[in-house]
Amino acid sequence: MKFPYAAKGVSKIFNAEIISLIAALIGGIGIILSFIAVSGNVDNSTSGNLVIATGALVIVAGVIIAVAGIMSIVGYFQAGKDEVSFKKAILCVLFSIVFTAVASFFANQTGFYGWLYTMLTLAGNICNMLATIFLILGLMALSVKCSRPDMVKHGKDMLTTLVILYILTFILNFFIRLGAESTAFGSSLVEWLSGLSLCFTVFLYVFQIYYLGKAKKMLKEY
Repeated sequence: MKFPYAAKGVSKIFNAEIISLIAALIGGIGIILSFIAVSGNVDNSTSGNLVIATGALVIVAGVIIAVAGIMSIVGYFQAGKDEVSFKKAILCVLFSIVFTAVASFFANQTGFYGWLYTMLTLAGNICNMLATIFLILGLMALSVKCSRPDMVKHGKDMLTTLVILYILTFILNFFIRLGAESTAFGSSLVEWLSGLSLCFTVFLYVFQIYYLGKAKKMLKEY
């Protein structure tokens, strides 16, 4: 094994991404429940229970993301000993943890605090996007050293796809917040957009996990 630190680090990042995917699903379901709670389509008792469930799910998701973030940082630090690109992602992950953790406390809010939640979530997602870019660049650099042009090409395709998905997610989250604050949007439309945003988020993690899995195998074999 020519790059032992990178192999161990990428393995940790791989596991962290799987945990983050679980957290994203939990948080996404919580957000959808929050829109159902305030839609007016359920009675007050059910609405109150949904709000409580939403808060619990979002906080749990925030804690899980924090754990996954710490695991990622350890992985990036290890992998950075063999490829410097990974070290550039550490600060991005740290800021993402902070933004996501703070945002979780405003998940059920509307008005100023609702927009604050959206902006903090957006900031966290931008940090995640930058971390992902550095991650893929690092894996591509290692692929060059491992004489794997197929992985380099795959990495380039991944970068384009992931950036497009992130941008679409940013736009969706903006319209979801507009819908939550305005009666011009129907509650069912907001719920549908939230579900679509969750799907994009899941795709993001699945694509990353798939490429990480291939890179993990490559590093073990080289």
